Amino acid sequence: MNIYITDDKKYYDDCVDIRNKVFVEEQGVPADLELDEYEEESVHIILLFNDEPAGTVRYRVLDDSTIKVERMAVLKEYRKLGFGHNLMTFVHIHARQQGYVWAKLGAQTHAIKFYNKLGYENFSDEYLDANIPHIDMIKQL
Repeated sequence: MNIYITDDKKYYDDCVDIRNKVFVEEQGVPADLELDEYEEESVHIILLFNDEPAGTVRYRVLDDSTIKVERMAVLKEYRKLGFGHNLMTFVHIHARQQGYVWAKLGAQTHAIKFYNKLGYENFSDEYLDANIPHIDMIKQL
């Protein structure tokens, strides 16, 4: 398993492919909502398993102390192997090295326990994003 910042188009395209499989095909998110205005400013990260794309996540800067983690996705065949935890740990370490103190995210409600185990705490009421229930969460890095 290797985790990289996507520094070329191939890895970025692999990230988008993973996101499309997980969010658009599996979860029914409209394709026109998956790519957004934050693509270029985000730090895109990919996890490769046996040199094959298996998971992705991105983050973007909200302010001098805070990042927002988004689009965390692991392909179905690689779930339950700890790859989501590995991706999130990579994000936390990378962002902390860049001087950020807080990480926020909008968690799908089925994933709240996953993020709680990573140290995130709820800080909003439930809301719908792309017709999927979410809750905002925060963690000190």
